[in-house]
Amino acid sequence: MKTNEIYVSNQGAGREEALNETEKYADYQGLDRKSRMHIRILAEEMLGMVEAIAGNFYAYYWIEDDSEGYHLHLEAKVEMNTTKKDALIDTSTSKQNKSARGVMGKLRDVFQNYWMGYKETINDSAYYYDYMRYGMIDPEFNSSAGFWSLSQYQTVVRKDDSNQEEWDELEKSIIANLADDVTVGIEGDNVEMVITKTGGK
Repeated sequence: MKTNEIYVSNQGAGREEALNETEKYADYQGLDRKSRMHIRILAEEMLGMVEAIAGNFYAYYWIEDDSEGYHLHLEAKVEMNTTKKDALIDTSTSKQNKSARGVMGKLRDVFQNYWMGYKETINDSAYYYDYMRYGMIDPEFNSSAGFWSLSQYQTVVRKDDSNQEEWDELEKSIIANLADDVTVGIEGDNVEMVITKTGGK
């Protein structure tokens, strides 16, 4: 099953419609109270991230399911604009994005990096943070087929004792605890985030 695609923007357009579509999906699938609460929270987290993206941003939100569970999708057209990138990044002396705090802050930053042009962004090492590298599935960084995965990021952080701060963030994160995975990647001219919850139907 696939729900209607809802137009959403960082100006708040479509937020209520997207949440209503999520509730309708929960009704259609007959989700129990706990599962309804989980899908609603995941949708709110995703839409909250949309509102935090800088620039003139819009995307489409929908839910699809399969035999494994359900998947919340957010898809936007990739923007190739260095000026936009420079405006979005909090330019400190270290060239690091100081606003990328917490798991949702990092997810927003990963999504923005892909949105602003995957190859352009990752080839600029000043903007290529550890959490971007840790979550990459495809080690071929120049490959447009590569994508970022929260579960991969969790695996790397778990293995590295020096990443205690990142591990603490993961343990406190709503989305890291509720979702089975969150991936970000480029498909054609679009960047897509998918939140996956298995066994959620």
